[in-house]
Amino acid sequence: MRSPLLALQKALYDRLCQNLDCPVYDAVPQGAQMPYVTIGEDTAIDWSTKLENGQEVTHTLHIWSDYDGAMEVKQIADKVIRAITSQTLELQGFYMVVATLDMTEVIRDPDGYRHAVIRFRFKIQE
Repeated sequence: MRSPLLALQKALYDRLCQNLDCPVYDAVPQGAQMPYVTIGEDTAIDWSTKLENGQEVTHTLHIWSDYDGAMEVKQIADKVIRAITSQTLELQGFYMVVATLDMTEVIRDPDGYRHAVIRFRFKIQE
């Protein structure tokens, strides 16, 4: 069995870059201007059968904004959700069975920024 995590991250990054008006980062460069989206945490759980290898992956994306209020992160969150769930992601070497929104949370960061956390759930076959 192979891990789909890197293939999923690349597919998410490519899709978001095509559909958002703000940068998407795996590592935020020094001095980056907000708003931006960061690639977050992921987990993978085996759901293989005797005939097929597969994993259920949760993947978290973070949206950061210094806008005064939550409007900007909520607008970007809407674009992120539509970009990821509107059509199947193409994964190199894997097959995406389903992609669903698991949760969205908008919070005020302790530094005063607005921060949206979006977690998706993916079923992926090898």
